[in-house]
Amino acid sequence: MKKIIPFLFILFLFVSSCKKNDFSLISDDFRVRHAGADMPVYVHGNGSEKTFILFIHGGPGDSGYANRGGKAAIELEKKYVMVYWDQRGQGMSEGKFNSEDITIDLMAEDVHAVIQVLKNKYGDDIKIFLLGHSWGGTLGTAYLLKNDYQHEVNGWIEVDGSHDFPKINTEAIKMFLDIGNEQISLNNNTENWQEIILWTEQIDTNNLTNQMIFDINTKSHLVESYFLEDNILQKPDDKTMRDIGILYNQNTITRLFSGNYTFMGNDKFFNEVVNNSFTPELHKITIPCLFLWGKYDFVVPPALGYNAYNRVNTTEKELIIFEKSAHSPMINQADEFVEAVTNFIETYK
Repeated sequence: MKKIIPFLFILFLFVSSCKKNDFSLISDDFRVRHAGADMPVYVHGNGSEKTFILFIHGGPGDSGYANRGGKAAIELEKKYVMVYWDQRGQGMSEGKFNSEDITIDLMAEDVHAVIQVLKNKYGDDIKIFLLGHSWGGTLGTAYLLKNDYQHEVNGWIEVDGSHDFPKINTEAIKMFLDIGNEQISLNNNTENWQEIILWTEQIDTNNLTNQMIFDINTKSHLVESYFLEDNILQKPDDKTMRDIGILYNQNTITRLFSGNYTFMGNDKFFNEVVNNSFTPELHKITIPCLFLWGKYDFVVPPALGYNAYNRVNTTEKELIIFEKSAHSPMINQADEFVEAVTNFIETYK
């Protein structure tokens, strides 16, 4: 009898900890199967307030779990549950589907599928906020504009999001010229900026080829290094030990192959993405919105942040420009980023 009592006590504790919605700390992973894709979902954080942030990663060709590293993710997990999802054909996703069938619309339905699984697993009463970075801004916007899905979530956080690709290219060219000349006048990386400007002056934004679009994106990433060298951007914090641990959960070769399979090796999808503009439909978004942009983001220029802020049809909105950031303010200005996200969520959860 003395041996049975301790066992019953342990069993009681286990059963009690498994009650639905009784979660203060979550560390979980599972796969969502939808339309031929098996997509990993990694769930980590403080569930005491039943508030979830679904991170829609960039790319196409990135992965969700890779965004778990860094100070911003660590701090947000202390307050909320972060959901890192590898999109169809990206990250560690698997499945059997034809790459020719991939569309923005299908991937928006993938977002819906992930949200339905989260609600089924953790309860219909959980609060969900979408956070889309870069390409995630395209995908998140596509989801919000479909089938009144926006009412499934409590708010939309777009971080340097590419909801209008043609506008990205025209605004990036303007930034190359305007900010490039400004940097030359300040004697910052003069030779490099002169080369960028010379190249830019030869671009006709009314006749962009796919190669030109690729080159604009490449140079947009390149100039970020100039701002770091000249101490205009805030240098990121050192990587944490958890960043290193992430490498053991992600197969680099698989991630590279998946990203190429989805986007770079798929001309049909590539053309759909680079010609996509949701600007005419942004007025349909009526839920609370937070737009976060780096001042020196050439990859997705701040003009898109102003564009989205002015067009969404809600008074519950805010636009924050991070003065010492480029394409990823969660990296350059992690503390300020966490504060902005926290204030938004606490207001609308």
